[in-house]
Amino acid sequence: MASTVLKTENAGFRVVLLGVDQLKPHEKGSPLYLELLRKEIIKDGMLKYPIIADETSYVILDGMHRWLVLKSLGYELVPVILVNVFQNQKIRIGKRRVQRYASVIDKEIPVRQVISAGVTGQLMEPRTTRHFFPFSKFQEINCPLHSLRRNVPEDVSRYLSKMSDEECSLAMEQWLEEMCEELEFLSKRIAEVEKEKREFLDRVKSLAVGL
Repeated sequence: MASTVLKTENAGFRVVLLGVDQLKPHEKGSPLYLELLRKEIIKDGMLKYPIIADETSYVILDGMHRWLVLKSLGYELVPVILVNVFQNQKIRIGKRRVQRYASVIDKEIPVRQVISAGVTGQLMEPRTTRHFFPFSKFQEINCPLHSLRRNVPEDVSRYLSKMSDEECSLAMEQWLEEMCEELEFLSKRIAEVEKEKREFLDRVKSLAVGL
């Protein structure tokens, strides 16, 4: 299928429209989060951010639930940023959000493992991976749903983890916990840098007084 290039707020990115069925997930989705996102996308009438996928295998690296929403609603096209996951050494894969700030990720997940899961269909469990890119994944496109060609809704249950309501709620709590962990880390770093800045300015002032 020929791709159409979309405009983004960041001219350094090329977002293309690909067929929904061209893409492949590498891990299962959460039923509860899928439903929450589905309601949000329908209410907005647009897809705010593109999916990120490997340009060779078309395995989804980020935005799998957005892909599932579009597929379940019967849309035929999806906005995608394509990256070469094997050649771009700055793309790393961890297990928790806060690992994006580590120079070396403990138990880093091999790229080949992720791509293999997508290509073979042997999907990982939900939220197994956290992909860290050398750019912000929030490249706003606000793509109207009507431009994505709607057809017959599709059953996506084979891509979802079989989770009870309690397990879904626990997964959401763990997701929030990760965000809080990242915010706590960043707050500490901000406090450290602010302290360093104050001490530096004090030294500069004392030097000026001495002169």
